[in-house]
Amino acid sequence: MAFESGRRLCLLFEAGESRFAIEATAVVEVASPDEDGRSIRGHLELEDLSELLNGPPEVRPGMGVVLDVSPTLAARVRRIVEVADVARDPFFMLPPGVRDAMAALARGAILHGGRLYLELIAEALPRLPAQLPTAAPRAVILLESPPDRGLIFESQGVLYGLPLTVVSQVVQRSESFCLLPSRRGPALGLFPHAQALWPVYSFAGLLGGLGEPEPLLVLSELAGQSVGFCASRVLGVHQDFRRAESRGEFEAGNLPRGALFLDLQRMFS
Repeated sequence: MAFESGRRLCLLFEAGESRFAIEATAVVEVASPDEDGRSIRGHLELEDLSELLNGPPEVRPGMGVVLDVSPTLAARVRRIVEVADVARDPFFMLPPGVRDAMAALARGAILHGGRLYLELIAEALPRLPAQLPTAAPRAVILLESPPDRGLIFESQGVLYGLPLTVVSQVVQRSESFCLLPSRRGPALGLFPHAQALWPVYSFAGLLGGLGEPEPLLVLSELAGQSVGFCASRVLGVHQDFRRAESRGEFEAGNLPRGALFLDLQRMFS
């Protein structure tokens, strides 16, 4: 986390399901779309920023942001938040697992007013490839033997377990959490906590599916990295595990069904 000196104005806005910042010097105009909803001033065709970033189509009509880039880009965003001086706001570099996929697109992330904003590199937006890279998939490795004690939680209707030795804490997902623009790949969002920026993964994403934001975050330390996982509810700490029918799943106590344990230490090493 770092702070800057002097004065630095950024336009803060929402696009798709994410929040973004862009330096005000790169913004030529902010305007409502024309009546047809497709352009600004009849000749600047609007492109959905969320779709450029491999996210969902934008909610109409949205707002138009014209950027001073080559070629000129008129981007449709969902909502303008404000123009703010962010020089004294905490600034985070992107964490491992997200940095490689977004290095050419985002400078980092700004925490302003209790909410996290990805700071986009304006010059990169007109030249984005049709498919942006995502956080590299991780080989799925199942835990062969259960831990002595494990935290059991539910995510997207499936029970998972983490060895208690790697669990830091469980926290509510707050407004500071910022979804990444695309849900392709295992990383779902970013969460500023304890003066660090935590990448947040979904187990569904790690297993090749699509992740969904959920109300809880399980924070853990894996192979020297701070990593969070989405959860809908926590079923508590359990012990005396026994093998279930499926490989990598273990049962304990009064759990309604087996919980899947991934060997996350090896997956994140």
